[in-house]
Amino acid sequence: MAMDLPSWALRAIDKIRRGFLWKGRKEARGGHCLLAWPKVTRPVELGGLGISNLQQLGWALRMRWLWLQKTEPDKPWNFLPIQVHQSVKSFFSMAVVTQVGNGTNTLFWTDRWLHGQSLDMMVPHLFGAISSRPKRRTVHEAMTDRRWVSDIRGALTVNVLIE
Repeated sequence: MAMDLPSWALRAIDKIRRGFLWKGRKEARGGHCLLAWPKVTRPVELGGLGISNLQQLGWALRMRWLWLQKTEPDKPWNFLPIQVHQSVKSFFSMAVVTQVGNGTNTLFWTDRWLHGQSLDMMVPHLFGAISSRPKRRTVHEAMTDRRWVSDIRGALTVNVLIE
């Protein structure tokens, strides 16, 4: 589940799981299915059978990976590249609000650390005027000698100056 499987692969795996659940074989036809698959994948508390939805489970595991990268940056596996779906990144960024300590684990431009908001949402025109590499700058790095100012590139438009 560390990889983002294509939807056709998830459908093929679900087909085998449905067949096993309803018939004890690899395949089951529509007449053998006793309950619609979306209902089967609901939690037991919501009337389902509690069988995991593979796409959502994969997203949760990759979100956990993002959490571990943020909270344990010194681990050797932290720098391994992992492909994370944009929906997972968006959900993670909306779910996590960072409390700045020394600023070494908080991204200056993209983490939600300033009054529960991120700078890319608060000042979108200014955010558009910085290059991609400084977007990985931490709060500690940005505030040291006001380095965040050097991240701004290109012509300063009126909107950028206002922000």
